[in-house]
Amino acid sequence: MRIALGFILGIRFFSPDYRVDEVLSRYLCRSSFARLAQETKRNYTDDYCLFFDFLWGRGKWWSEASADVLWDFEDWRTRSPRNPCRVGGARWNRGLAALARLYEWAAQREYVLANPVLMRTVTGRTGEVVLVPAARAKNARTSEVRWLTPRAFRRWVDVGLRGHGADGLPDAGWAGRLADRNAAFADLLFSSGVRLAEGASLLTLEIPRLQLEGGRYYAGRLARVVTKSKRARTFYASSVVVGEVEGYVESSRARVVRRAQAVGRYDGLPMRLVTHRC
Repeated sequence: MRIALGFILGIRFFSPDYRVDEVLSRYLCRSSFARLAQETKRNYTDDYCLFFDFLWGRGKWWSEASADVLWDFEDWRTRSPRNPCRVGGARWNRGLAALARLYEWAAQREYVLANPVLMRTVTGRTGEVVLVPAARAKNARTSEVRWLTPRAFRRWVDVGLRGHGADGLPDAGWAGRLADRNAAFADLLFSSGVRLAEGASLLTLEIPRLQLEGGRYYAGRLARVVTKSKRARTFYASSVVVGEVEGYVESSRARVVRRAQAVGRYDGLPMRLVTHRC
């Protein structure tokens, strides 16, 4: 029977018996883990919970992991017929990297007797000798890229986000209310190349505006706190997409905002940023 996962709340781990682990809490906020990108932190904590749950089912605490247990976990995670959610090499390697980071930190500070993640030397692409986990999968595929032509992307937007049928005509049974917003957002990501989280962080005042003098592309700026590299950078979006976003902001979005204003939805907010007045 599956044991309930330990979970992360803020920067603390809780065990299935509701105890806070002070060492793990210290690792989350006082090690190189704290400097990882937010999405990497989220992925790594998921990997930790899975391994800790596996150990808990064997009556072991995270600090009691051994190399043999890790190999058992690798077998269960990637090959065992008892696991209906087996993963491929790339997914396993990501989790293994997370465990290697944690247990290297713990071993250096003598929180564990030995590092369960055994290492081996390999020759890198440029001839240098590097250390990698011995359990690292060799059949890992780093990506599952499926290329789309602009025409195929447009079909995907029309069918998936606008509610059109395969014939390109609006589907009479479509009940979506946010087609304009969703399509504008997808087109902005496609045109500019910004990441999903980066695009979702943009305020309307941070998106480029069409200019009277025209132009094929318009520049915008991403703040360093929202980028994966933690460096501010410029992005460019086509004039067609900028116009599409403006159309959404000035039509369906403006209508929803006015409706919310009329019933006082914004009156109780503790902080409001007024960008312009009508």
